[in-house]
Amino acid sequence: MKERSALAGSLIAAFLASACCIGPLLLGTLGLGTLGFASALASLRPWLLGVTGVLLVLGFYFSYRPQRAKACAPGEGCATASSRTRQRVVLWITAVLALAVATYPGWGARPAASRPASASVAGATTLVILDVRGMTCDACAGEIEHELLRVPGVAQADVSFEQRRAEVRWSSSDAKVDPLLAAVEKAGYQATVAGP
Repeated sequence: MKERSALAGSLIAAFLASACCIGPLLLGTLGLGTLGFASALASLRPWLLGVTGVLLVLGFYFSYRPQRAKACAPGEGCATASSRTRQRVVLWITAVLALAVATYPGWGARPAASRPASASVAGATTLVILDVRGMTCDACAGEIEHELLRVPGVAQADVSFEQRRAEVRWSSSDAKVDPLLAAVEKAGYQATVAGP
């Protein structure tokens, strides 16, 4: 029982540690983009990653510690070699999943960063600049950019995590701001039109 608790706890803690980035993505996928509450967990990330590490260490300790030879009481299951093997396989799968979830802010931003910086877009006549709130990492900027590019009429979208801004170029002079704000909200963040 201790082993299962440590495994489940480490996976949950790793997910919560990355909820600031994964949360808006999942909520946006479910159509619940306005519930971007997951970004509130960003300040707890170091603590949650620490809890993840401690629980994984406990899981490995319980799984690999030598077992005492004792007689099994009637009706009580004794740990067999095959059950310990299954336990270790589940532990390693959990450790890999926890590592993937905990490192998502680092590798999740790479697809957006690997895109070439867009030069001037032919025919783009209108530029709209949005101030974006709620971003906690580069992966957030990639998600917002993806949603903005899905808006009809948007020719180019560049989102900067460092500046907390989005620059959107329209392919016509009839730029509507409401669809852009809705796209940012769908991604799980809040935006307002930047001042002059």
